[in-house]
Amino acid sequence: MEDLTVAIPIVRESIAAILRLRLIKPEKIGEGKTLPPQFNCSWGSAFCVVSNRYLLTAFHVLNGGEARNVTDKFYALVVPGNGSPFFFFPLVAFPLERPDLDIAVIEIGACSNPSVHLPALPVTFAPQSDGMRVITVGFPAPIVVGLNVDAQSNFLGGQFFLKSHANEGIVSAQYIHGSVPVYELNIGWHHGESGGPIVALSERPAVFSIMQQYRNIQSPHGVLPGPHRGCSLFAIQGELEGLGVKGI
Repeated sequence: MEDLTVAIPIVRESIAAILRLRLIKPEKIGEGKTLPPQFNCSWGSAFCVVSNRYLLTAFHVLNGGEARNVTDKFYALVVPGNGSPFFFFPLVAFPLERPDLDIAVIEIGACSNPSVHLPALPVTFAPQSDGMRVITVGFPAPIVVGLNVDAQSNFLGGQFFLKSHANEGIVSAQYIHGSVPVYELNIGWHHGESGGPIVALSERPAVFSIMQQYRNIQSPHGVLPGPHRGCSLFAIQGELEGLGVKGI
């Protein structure tokens, strides 16, 4: 069984934070003054399944579960080794969007630093047992001090504390929800980590699910967030294999 000190660094190097930029007010020029454009930003996480090309994320990361706004711009940010600099890849295509499963595949372009690469994580479509030891890694949404964005919504940099976060636990339950295999975990995650990988710690760490949502539960104080869960990647095995993703 893979040791955490070995598995976490491997997974960490294959995940990215997803930044969505939405233009709220365009640049305005008048009376000798230029008012810069204003943007809204949101955050999620993703992980690489085809090196330097395809990432997997939760569909709701793109627009809160609604259809993606085609005028929004997206960037995948990486922080190698949780160090000081971050680097970013523009998102150039969305080859798979499954709102019914809350899953999307996104395609990245060239990195802001040509020497930075994003390796793929192994993927498995095999069922996992209750009690399977797992880890999650994602990027909690940072507090944004400043963004450097041009008038065409091109991201140029920013000031924020962006670091990935790992957690460990087990598969606590599994069942068929509708027609989709779903796993529940005894792990919570922070806002911004949605879309990150759920990795089985077997002989070789492999992603089998994705951080998506939680199951609502009834309490004496009303409906509260319950166990966190994600669907099996088996639900999109055919689509992933069509993109060149091979399970182990």
